[in-house]
Amino acid sequence: MVRSLSTGYPGRPVIRDITLAPIRSGEVTALVGPNAAGKSTLLRALAGLLPARGEAMLGETDILHLPAKARADVVGFMPQTAPQAAGLTVLEGMLSALHLTGSPQTGSFLDQAVDVLSRIGIADLALEPLHRLSGGQRQLASFAQSIVRQPKLLLLDEPTSALDLRHQFEVMNLVREYVREGRIAIVVLHDLTFAARWAENIVVMASGQLECVGVPSNAITPPMLASIYGVTARVERCSQGFLQVMVDRRV
Repeated sequence: MVRSLSTGYPGRPVIRDITLAPIRSGEVTALVGPNAAGKSTLLRALAGLLPARGEAMLGETDILHLPAKARADVVGFMPQTAPQAAGLTVLEGMLSALHLTGSPQTGSFLDQAVDVLSRIGIADLALEPLHRLSGGQRQLASFAQSIVRQPKLLLLDEPTSALDLRHQFEVMNLVREYVREGRIAIVVLHDLTFAARWAENIVVMASGQLECVGVPSNAITPPMLASIYGVTARVERCSQGFLQVMVDRRV
């Protein structure tokens, strides 16, 4: 549960006093909203990268006030733009992330790193320097780093923005499999159709506030799209039963 959380940047508050009901383990929650809504800022605050007031409870633990190492044990964060980390290979980046936890959970750190790289399908990039990767490859490597410690809470900021269709599907399928093991994922997404396809819960943000929260069919509606995004749009189901958002014109 997020309670009375406020955060932002020096001289520029972004989020003021928001409260979010508990998110159930085993589910994906998508943060959506127009540009500058505060989605990435909220994620960075939960990851401990921005100072914040209030509470963010993960079980009985307030993650906002955990020391950095303790937070790294339970929270995994993938930034919107993955750092190039010049000089490190993909594998070395993974091992660096693992060393934050102190000791391997199973086998060795090397075993854990290689296993995750193999699951994501980038084991062949293990010895490639991060700064030589394409944008999509670097995004996959960043995703691998975010899950290699097996955190209870996974925070992903636009994890598929630089990926082709196959890798978008594979990454979100991995996220879904990951949370089904009893974890939580909060994912910033811009594509509302994509968010409705993969998330059990949708949180709509605008101007640093929560505008509506619910399952995709309740949160993604023509009135919401008109008021928050300023567009006239249709929300219909495809032949497989998934929501589709089709924009017709500006309001």
